[in-house]
Amino acid sequence: MGKRLKAGLLALAGLIIFSGVSLYAFRNPLLEALISHQLGKQGMPLQSISALDISLNAFHLQDLTAGKNQELRVGKILVTWQLQELLAGKPASVEINDLQWALDLDEERPPSDSLQTMSLKTGSDINIPWLPNFSLKDSAIHLHSTAGNATIALSGDIQQDQPDTQAIRFSAIASGSLGQTKGTLAATLDRQGNMRGKVTVAEGMLNLPEAKISSFAGEATFAVAAMRLQHIATEFALSKVKLSGEKSAKPVSETAGKNSAAFILPDMAIDQISVKGDIHGLADSWSGQLDVDLDGGQLTSEPLNIKRITVSLPMQVDLDQDSWRIGLRNPGLVTLGKIDSDAALRFQNPLKFSISQANLELVKNSQGLALKHDITVLPADFSLLVDQDKSPAIEAQIHPGKIALTGAFDAKEKYQARITLNDTAVLLPQPQLQLKSISATLHLNEPETGTAADFAIGQLQHLAPEPLFAALSISGSIRNEAAEGEPAVYALNVAGGVPDLRYLKITGKHSPISGNGMLKAEIVSLNFSPDRLQPSALSPVLSQLEAVSGQISASAQFKWSNQGVHSSRGAFELRHLSFTQETAKIGDLNTSLHLENLFPPSSLPQQTLTIRRIDSGIPVENLLVSYQIESADPPRIVLEKAQFSMMDGILSLAPAIIDPAAAHTDVLVRVDNIDLGTFFNLIQIDGLTGSGHLDGEIPIRLEDNQVMIRKGRLAAAAPGVLRFQSEKASQLLATAGEEMNLLLQAVQDFHYTELSLDLDKSATHGLIARLSLLGNNPAVKDGQVFRLNINLESDIDKILQTINQGYSLSHEILRNAFRRH
Repeated sequence: MGKRLKAGLLALAGLIIFSGVSLYAFRNPLLEALISHQLGKQGMPLQSISALDISLNAFHLQDLTAGKNQELRVGKILVTWQLQELLAGKPASVEINDLQWALDLDEERPPSDSLQTMSLKTGSDINIPWLPNFSLKDSAIHLHSTAGNATIALSGDIQQDQPDTQAIRFSAIASGSLGQTKGTLAATLDRQGNMRGKVTVAEGMLNLPEAKISSFAGEATFAVAAMRLQHIATEFALSKVKLSGEKSAKPVSETAGKNSAAFILPDMAIDQISVKGDIHGLADSWSGQLDVDLDGGQLTSEPLNIKRITVSLPMQVDLDQDSWRIGLRNPGLVTLGKIDSDAALRFQNPLKFSISQANLELVKNSQGLALKHDITVLPADFSLLVDQDKSPAIEAQIHPGKIALTGAFDAKEKYQARITLNDTAVLLPQPQLQLKSISATLHLNEPETGTAADFAIGQLQHLAPEPLFAALSISGSIRNEAAEGEPAVYALNVAGGVPDLRYLKITGKHSPISGNGMLKAEIVSLNFSPDRLQPSALSPVLSQLEAVSGQISASAQFKWSNQGVHSSRGAFELRHLSFTQETAKIGDLNTSLHLENLFPPSSLPQQTLTIRRIDSGIPVENLLVSYQIESADPPRIVLEKAQFSMMDGILSLAPAIIDPAAAHTDVLVRVDNIDLGTFFNLIQIDGLTGSGHLDGEIPIRLEDNQVMIRKGRLAAAAPGVLRFQSEKASQLLATAGEEMNLLLQAVQDFHYTELSLDLDKSATHGLIARLSLLGNNPAVKDGQVFRLNINLESDIDKILQTINQGYSLSHEILRNAFRRH
């Protein structure tokens, strides 16, 4: 038994010795295979090694080449050690010479298997062995890309300078078309893992296609205790920074739909950027200050070009194992010094923003990372001008109020946010409009409302001495009405009016995916009565209308698609409207206008306006107007029919076309059976009365703010009596002779068989009214027949001027209304 055990032990010892001898004999091939395997895992197959040797106290490698294109080359790696010294805690020595590594920055690389997710670990103080005495010489990393090339020369060493400390010194010098810089690391390390050091960057320059920095420099000092960061203080400065805008490959929102367009990142140039930080490590966290200042920035994003941008953000930073929290120690300031625009907007003064609150929190949980933020901005007041093609620019003076943004985002939920606007006001000096107490809330992906908005204008006021409308208040909302999972369809609902009467209503829908939408604006039916609602409650300029009764309503609707507005229509109705205006009374006015298109305006035939009675001294009854708005450039009004009862007869207008762009308008007035006596009262000739009825036509031309009549003629349809008894005329003609006396006697009771009135008026001469009579006075010359021709001076010319003023006003209104078409 003893002999067999002894033989077995001898055999085992022999096997161990044989194995050790074999391993030592084949150590170099085995080591080369191990190196080849590790390099292969990194995608860099081993090409060659000219010399490789390992012994009991040294490892030596010479001229290693790896990579498909020999991207990695190592001239020499030498590691030496003494076993007794290692056991005593003394470090080995490592020397690397002529390390050359070429990296193609444009090449996509698979993720390395050896990279593991890093996380912060805290614990008690730890003892670490010495770092090896290390020397790196004549080494470099060569970067290649389509944008350019750069070489980073590396050198440095780790040496023991004191019995219990090691000195760490490394330098890197980068140069090439991509940029240049010099960097150094100087630190000391003791056996307890305490390290103090400084990283310095100087003479930096970056030259990438998307980012260019003319100069950057800075330094960071740090302290590490037991391999935990205790303190870091940093200060960096960058000069002449340029960031080139480019088209983003991703849409603005991945959930916005397939038709979302990629967006353009803006161009940015910054004169100076400075970053200062001071962070201290606590037991399980870090806390400190970080100040970011930007001066002389410029941002270009069509159509805006923003210059003289300054930013100052004094931040507080708190970090721990599971969260990052960033806030402001004091209000941050942002100034946009000058804003140029290719659009019609011009900013009159710099835009300044005070950021009173900016809290950001990034939390790590079981589902990943979650972000929360709470930001409050207080913009300063500013003014802008809105240019117009043919009119003076419109000025807007804006008080932005307070803007707040709160939101949250995590790995499994959509970004949810709420943007609120409060206490905003807008003043438009030229139209004398003021909007006060404006507020708005925008909801993004909130659980209850989804993406939606609510807004209100506390007061919309016309500041003119005689306001066109009473102060209004407006409120509204935007909601997504689509079912879950369906493309978004946003619905707009707006209501407005005066206190206790919301008479304005706007509704609409829009689908961002299809581009289809509609908008409808309404004045809901308003019922006026003398003892209740009056128009003056809606518009102070209508206060001259008294005892108003009747109804009014109006509406307009538009529909559009991606190609623009494709249909529109409108309606305006007055029903049984009666009122008194000074000495005039209007009774039972009705009109119904239905527009089949608004751009340009057009309607079907037979749009009507009727008034039962107009009483302004001479009653006008049964006014009827029938017309059509014809689509043209500009639109025209086709007058189909217009007539009214007056002076016991009927006046009517022949069909005509009213063209706001025409140099003149011709209108034919037809007179049918008007009472002669009433007509004489209208033209106000002292002492002239009569009986009978007149028929005829008066051609009128309205041109250059004048009324012209050519060969107008009114004639009596049957015999009648004309009387002219004027004491003033008798006194003036008392000495004119016997014939004139006979004439005065004859016209005091003139029985005519023919009576006509001829009217002519040119642009250069006043009205010529000639009265022609054939008849007699039974009491004069035994009833001898006379033919009389009398030129009259009357108020007909004043009547024509009134007609012209009315036409000119309506003509100008139409011209302005249709100008844009």
